[in-house]
Amino acid sequence: MGATYSSYLAKADQKRGKKQTARETKKKVLAERRKPLNIDHLNEDKLRDKAKELWDWLYQLETEKYDFTEQIKRKKYEILTMRCRLQELSKFSKKAGAKGKVGGRWK
Repeated sequence: MGATYSSYLAKADQKRGKKQTARETKKKVLAERRKPLNIDHLNEDKLRDKAKELWDWLYQLETEKYDFTEQIKRKKYEILTMRCRLQELSKFSKKAGAKGKVGGRWK
């Protein structure tokens, strides 16, 4: 039992190591994507322009997010309808094949 338990612990440590590296890579990628916000030297008008720019960017991201969620909903619906059609078709084809068979022995 000791050998299997130690191998289980080793596998668990490996999984934890992978998760930590995945988290670290995610943090690194997000840090690269994030734009630095240099607003210390800006006056009031430029701050308003910067806020407007950030608001427009956020609005664009939200619209893209909405479009993608609607696209996912539509695709899920299409998949569901195709599965239903496939099930109905398979039921129909099985029934048609069963009608041709005759039980018993004919001379």
